[in-house]
Amino acid sequence: MMQRLLLCLMWGVSLPSMATTLEEYLGNVTSMSAQFSQELLDAKQKRLDQGAGTIMVQSPDKFRLQYTKPYRQLYIADGKKLWFYDEDLEQVTVKSQAGLLARTPAMILSDPKALAKNYHVSTLDKSEGLEWFKLVPVSAENNFDEVRLGFAQGKLKRMVLRDNLGQTTRMNFIEISYNSKLTAHEFRFTPPAGVDVISE
Repeated sequence: MMQRLLLCLMWGVSLPSMATTLEEYLGNVTSMSAQFSQELLDAKQKRLDQGAGTIMVQSPDKFRLQYTKPYRQLYIADGKKLWFYDEDLEQVTVKSQAGLLARTPAMILSDPKALAKNYHVSTLDKSEGLEWFKLVPVSAENNFDEVRLGFAQGKLKRMVLRDNLGQTTRMNFIEISYNSKLTAHEFRFTPPAGVDVISE
């Protein structure tokens, strides 16, 4: 389940709460880091799984997603390769990053200016104290049918993704930091000694 949720990467922006378009929220961010919690629900909204961790993203094409609960798993995109390290299995999977995230919500992170090209964006009524935007993928090859982003006081608080199986992923963000300096070390990965490395 955690591998599938790699595609649920998020992006937050700290701008005035009077912003009325998604571009106003997303336009000036070059990096972000946050803690998150998430849950996976089935088509009847029954919880299937839950987790928590941290994320770091740096424009245009680097991210670090680390799950600390319920399992310790690490995803790193270094701009050329995507690494997945499962500590419990002592296994690393590596594949080319090229084109892998082009039609996923991760695109929102790396290239918010391409939103109009990849998504039909609309505003929704305010609910749960949040200002909402709905993104419907232009391409039928996208992994998700719909993405909803909820903002409060100019900050991204929630991301809701509905996939083509009717399942819903909800992600809540806390302790978000925007445009802080992230070191290159955060986006590098060297497989630990003794682990199995699988190339795809």
